Parts: sequence; C-alpha cells; structure tokens
Amino acid sequence: MKKLIITSNTNSKYSQVFLGLKKLNLKNTEFIVKKDLNLKKIKKFDVVVFNSLEKKLLEEIHKLKIILIQINQFKNYNCLVDVSIDPFFKIKKNNPNPIKGNFTPIQIDINNKEEFKYILNIITIMDWDTKFWKKKISFIGPKRLTKNIIFRINKFIKTNRIEMVQFLSHCHDSETVKIAEENKFGFKDIRITLEKKINYENYEFLKSKNVTFRKAKLGDFKTLKKIAKNSYLESRYYFDNLFELQKVKNFYIGWLKKAILGTFDSFCLLICYKQKPVGYCTLKLESSSASIGLFSISKNFQGRGFSKLLLSAVDLEMKKLNINNLTVVTQGRNYSALKAYQNSRFKISRTELWYHKWI
Repeated sequence: MKKLIITSNTNSKYSQVFLGLKKLNLKNTEFIVKKDLNLKKIKKFDVVVFNSLEKKLLEEIHKLKIILIQINQFKNYNCLVDVSIDPFFKIKKNNPNPIKGNFTPIQIDINNKEEFKYILNIITIMDWDTKFWKKKISFIGPKRLTKNIIFRINKFIKTNRIEMVQFLSHCHDSETVKIAEENKFGFKDIRITLEKKINYENYEFLKSKNVTFRKAKLGDFKTLKKIAKNSYLESRYYFDNLFELQKVKNFYIGWLKKAILGTFDSFCLLICYKQKPVGYCTLKLESSSASIGLFSISKNFQGRGFSKLLLSAVDLEMKKLNINNLTVVTQGRNYSALKAYQNSRFKISRTELWYHKWI
C-alpha cells in the first residue's frame, strides 16, 4: 500500500516518534510537511499517517476510503481515525478488564520495529510463510478492522493475488468481529498471552533425583523431533484443514531445530530424566525480557510434574541472565498448558482472536 506520512513541526515525544519512522525503511512511502499538504496529493495514497489534522480534512480523507493512522496522545475515540497509536498510553489499574464499547489505542513498543512496520503497512506479504507453505500468504498488522481498512485490504489482495490472509484481532472489538465475519474470515484460535516477573525463589527442589537440565545441542535434535511431531495439536494450523498435516508438523520441527541452532529463538533448554531428554523449552531473549516459543514434554512423562520443574528451571536461567520479565503465548483450547503456566505464577495479560481467510 502507498503511504503518506505527514511530519509534525511540534516538539513533543510524539513528534520524536515521527522522526523514527524514517528509520523503518518503509516501502512505497512518502514524507511530507503539513504546510505542503493538499487533497489532490492525498488521493494518490492508500494510507495517511499523521499527528493532527483539521476535522474537515479528516472527513474528506475518510470519504475517499483512505486509511487514517494517528500517532498522538489519546484523549477521545474518533470514528474518522482507523488506527490510533499512543505508545505512551497507560491503562488504568482499577479497570484491568476491557469490555465491549471501551476503546483503547494501540500501545506499541516504538523500539519494536517489526511490529510497527506491520501496523503501518496494514497488510504485509509474508515471504518466509509464502515460501514454506507454497501459498501466497499475508498478514494484517492492526488489531482491528474498519470499513476503510477492509476496502483497501481487498484491493491489495486482488492486485497482489494473495491466496491466504492471517488476522490477529482484539477480542473486545465487536465491530472488528462483525467486519471479519462479513468478509468471510474464519475464526481459528484464541491466542492467550501470559506474563510474569522473575522473582527470587528457592530452587533447591530442582535437584530432583534423576532429573537434570541443560541447553540442547544439535545432537539432541533426533530425540526432540519425536516429541515435537506429536505436539502442538491445539494450534490454529491443525484446525485449518487447508494446511497440509505433514507440513504443519514440519513447521514446528523446523522451528525447534532453528531454536537449537540459535537462528530463530535464542536457545533451547532441556529437561532430562536419567540423562535422556524428555522435554524442552525454547526461549527468545530481548534486552531485559524473554519469551517462551515452544514448550513440550514427552507424552510418557506428562502428568508427573515435569512441566513445573522445567518452567522453574527456565526461571533460574532467566535470573542468571538478569531477565526480569517472561512472556508466553498459548491457545485458548490448550487447557493443560494454561494450567501449567498459571501454576508457575504466569498471569493472563492479553486475549486475541486468530482469523484465516482463503481466497
């Protein structure tokens, strides 16, 4: 999509965000100062990114079905704006549970360039996914849909001959759910994000008889592959019949191998019984935080406390690395995983909905 970014002359923390947009190296993007702006110029674009514009101009752009993205302090919901981004917005602690009708802006980490690019691009062709699945796959960046967003997305799909679209939706936005269903997006999964702070604990209980922990090596892959190919049966790919079953298994097996090599996730931590690996957890490290990628315990060792032991070993590993915050994503239908994470002091921080659309 062609994007027009209107730079701001004001000196504020939000104008500093605009300065950072040039470093994103966005394709099909033009920057313009506000004084040079006119409607004739705007008509050439699919997306307009701005700090503030007069209401009359916003109304004119909205009528042209151009997507409006505002990066500014959030005060009130504006139905003319399709995407509202306020990186500095703070949710009130006395109202932690969002409800229908409550609108909150996107609270993006401005240092997370990948996520920022997905949102500003609106829809992105996923090169790796396209190559792996051998189908032209794209991803919708914003967590909500509007009539203008879906209008421009449908044009993009047709022009680029997209075969499949993935969309991760804010679960409390009823208008988004309605638009997704009207445009034949199929619901596939509930995505639950959990997080916890790494605190000091007594890790003596990790010294269980015959149980040890270590980082995986490439020589462990053959053993771990057998565990991986029978795991993740609750994922959205398994519940979408248009993905080939063996390819789905290869997707997770490939992810595991890259984690062992440190080329995707940072490393893979093993739990071993009598020196034999019986489970693993892959981890991706950031500056002061980390996220769990893949987690699995061999079927023969499930229900015996190995999940709790491995998660505690992960905590200890994070403590050694001075990591303060740990997150993990799982499926809403994966009750055993949810129970294991909550028993290890993880708390639910976000719930989203996965949709797939095949063209």
